[in-house]
Order: sequence, then C-alpha cells, then structure tokens
Amino acid sequence: MTRASPSWMQSLGELCDERTSRWVSLRRHLHQHPELSGHEFATTEHLASELDQLQIPFRVGNEGRGLIADLVTDPSAADRFRIALRGDIDALPIEDQKAVDYRSKHAGVMHACGHDVHATIVLGALEVLRELHLKGDLSRPIAVRGIFQPAEETAQGAQEMIQQHALRDVRSIVSLHVDPTRPAGTVGLKKGMLTAACDCFEVHFHGRGGHGARPHQCRDPIDACTSWVQTTYRRVSRVTDPMHTVVLSIGQLTAGHTANIIPDTATACGSLRSLDQTGRERAIDELQSVCQSITDSTGCRVELKWTMSAPAVTNDAALTQRLYDLAGHVIDPAAASWIEQPSMGSEDFSYYLQHVPGTMFRLGVAGSQVGHEPLHTPNFDVDERALKVGIKLFAAAAINAFETTNDNTAGVTKIS
Repeated sequence: MTRASPSWMQSLGELCDERTSRWVSLRRHLHQHPELSGHEFATTEHLASELDQLQIPFRVGNEGRGLIADLVTDPSAADRFRIALRGDIDALPIEDQKAVDYRSKHAGVMHACGHDVHATIVLGALEVLRELHLKGDLSRPIAVRGIFQPAEETAQGAQEMIQQHALRDVRSIVSLHVDPTRPAGTVGLKKGMLTAACDCFEVHFHGRGGHGARPHQCRDPIDACTSWVQTTYRRVSRVTDPMHTVVLSIGQLTAGHTANIIPDTATACGSLRSLDQTGRERAIDELQSVCQSITDSTGCRVELKWTMSAPAVTNDAALTQRLYDLAGHVIDPAAASWIEQPSMGSEDFSYYLQHVPGTMFRLGVAGSQVGHEPLHTPNFDVDERALKVGIKLFAAAAINAFETTNDNTAGVTKIS
C-alpha cells in the first residue's frame, strides 16, 4: 500500500471535524423518518435533495427507491473504473422506545440496525471527496460511486441495484455495518467469510379444522406445526457435521383465532444460517424430509416455501488488508482489529461480491453513555462520533484505490 498522502489526509481530518454536526443532523432526520423495506420513498427523496445540494449527479432507482450517485472529478475520464461505496437505507418493524428527541416519528418502524448511519456515511464520504477535489488536495482524479440501497432487510435490494447497473464500471466495492460491541473510534475487519449464508422459509400446514371438543374429526395443523418445529430442531443438529456450523431458528408461529376451535391451517416461519455449503444443503434436505414425515404422521399437508436468501459475505483479503492499514493512518494507529470468527448474521452485500471483489468492515458505535444496545432492539442507538470515523475510512479507501493503480480499466465489471 502506498503511504497515505499527508496533504489530503490532513484536509480529510479537518473537513470531518468541521462537518460532523451536519452529518449528525442528517442521521437524526433519517432516524426520525424510517421506512420499511420496499417503501423507502421519502428517504430516497431526502437523500436526493442532499446530493442535489452537493452538486453530485445521481439517478433514482426503479419505483423511486434507492439512488446511485457518481462523483467523477475528471469529466474527460468519465469511463474510468469506479470504486463503489454502499450503504443501505431501509428500517425495521420495531417500535422505537428511546427517550430522545430524534426517536422515530413512525409508529412501529425504527432504524434499529444502523442503516441511517450507513446512508449518512456514504453521503458524507462523497461530500468530503468532492471538497478535497475542489481544494486541490487530491493528487489524482477519482471516480467514486455511492450506492444507497433499499430493501437490505428483505435481502432483495442488492439484487435490485445490480439489475439497475449499480456495478457497471465498478472495480471494487466497500461497505460497513455498525457494531454495538465495539467502541466508537474503532473498526473490526476480517479476511474471508464475515457473515453466514441465510435462507428464510415459511412452512404451511394444511389440515381440517373443527370443534375443540371433537379433535378426532379434525386433522390438527397445530399438532403438525409443533411436531415439525420440535423434530427439525432435533434432526438438523443430528444430520449435519458439527464442524459445519448450521443454526436453525423459528421466529414466528401463526394459527387459529379462538380457544375452542381447531383451525384449518397453521404457519411457521424461520431462518437457516450456515457457514458451510455442505452443511447448508444437508440441512435443507432434512427440513424437506421432516415435512414428509409429519404429513405421514398427522394427515396434514405440509408445504415448505423458501422466501429469502443471501449468500455468505466473503471479503477480499487484499482489499481488507488495505483497509486495515488505512485505518491506522486516518483514524488511529490502534483503531483497527481483526475479527476472529464470522458472524451468524447475514447481509445481502454478498450479492455484490459475486460480481466484484469487495470488503465490509464493522464500525464501532458504543460510547460511554450510548451505543451498547444490541441490533434489532427497541432501544438501539449509536454514539454519533462514529460517523466521522466511517466517513474517513470510506473516503480514504476511495482515494487510495486511485493512488495505487496506473490502470483505469483493468478488472472493471461490465454488467448490462
């Protein structure tokens, strides 16, 4: 890695210090106005207005959701390769219970996974890169693409953006995820597998309902459902190699409307997470096998439907090492640490990595007073000092990519 240029590095730090309050305001606006996956219309409009003010060209995604912004500092080289910075913009169906003035204004919807932070950091990075260019602090032209992706929580948004040419002319891509287990001011990185593959499913049990006093006249879908859950919990752990990490969880059971009536149907929803393809395939086969055995034992028809899938996030080793080294330059010599084990969480950032090399890092957001609540919980919040940490590292990654290459086209992805 070429050592970071002192001129842009100093200016980057100064710009981040000057503009932190602006980014805090943006993050809080997004936090107050969260939108669920597939409904990110106002979020997209607000980010578009921010890009307009910065005079950064962009295009809005299909159906008015998501944005793709391009900062190209040398118009004569508009076809040069891009470095992409990806942030997601959707929220979760969780009630915000924080006692803060920026809590969600939308009942039952909340940024409980930090996507408001991610979007702010992508926009902030584009802003400081543009300013560094205008100040003449960049030694070489850069071409950076900001991807503001909808629908990450449903694992659909990355594929939508790829279909809309978000990776055209992109040579590599960088992303991040907030981490409440790490102190603000630090980042965690891992070469290779960072997150598990995730397959979500629904299991529908079709029986024959009736009066609770006469179960012998029914085919009880609740009996079939509970039997299926207990059997799969036991069987998956028995048929997969213990060295092939597989986690099966049922998160939702739905059946019936009153205490004395056996319903016609029941539904179970859950997820299968895996770090090994062989273990994943063996577990999937076993789930289907259990469906047949429950059908035979209860007389109910059992239908397994796969609803959402995301491959494992596997980080490029060279890009991850470069990001680790950069963190020591632009944040703090001790800012970066290596993550030892992959997470069983999942991320649809993995779909981009099927096309171009890239890396995702963990951004520490835990402060002395705030930022310790787990992801996907009603009191989740962040220490907002983490914003400029993420922005510095995103901006540095983009600059460094153009300082360390003389080839503007090699390895560029052409996706139509």
